[in-house]
Amino acid sequence: MTLDTADIPQADQLWDVARVPEAIAQGRHSTEEVAAYIGMKVPRQGHYYIQAARILGLVTEGGPGEAPQLTTLGRSFVRSNRVEQRTFLRRLLLQREPMRSIITRLRAGEGLDRQELAHALQHLAPLAASTASRRACTIAAWLCAVDLARWQDDRLVYTGPAFVGVGEGQLASPAGEAGARGAPVSRGSH
Repeated sequence: MTLDTADIPQADQLWDVARVPEAIAQGRHSTEEVAAYIGMKVPRQGHYYIQAARILGLVTEGGPGEAPQLTTLGRSFVRSNRVEQRTFLRRLLLQREPMRSIITRLRAGEGLDRQELAHALQHLAPLAASTASRRACTIAAWLCAVDLARWQDDRLVYTGPAFVGVGEGQLASPAGEAGARGAPVSRGSH
């Protein structure tokens, strides 16, 4: 699989990414307006955060001169409370690339250190080593923000829900969550 470099997020704060659909729903469409709405972000960061919301499927980026728009998922997300949004984000991170591939790798072994995480991103997209390292930090921060992973002994390890019906290299529906197939598998409290 080869992703475009723009498909690897560079907006570090997941909960600020979650505010992008809210900004757009309130009529703030430009990178400057989104950056100001999120708070203390320069216009360039507004672009990164809109891009990140697109990666998650919450918005569609308009073409040149077009404003970003909410997707159906983004509209539903905006109407949700914070607890529901957390569930939304967890599911999106489990399903959307590049996070899905990283989670698959985390689950396959004893986690990944920072260099291994960056290297995994380089397998997904044509990133320079320094760029891959920065974006690996972003993905790790996102996964940790919704308790899908945590740092343990300098390795990012998966801490999310157990999966049932999973073949090699695939993710199935989280056990015990809506839409799961098969019997729920307990991994303790999450």
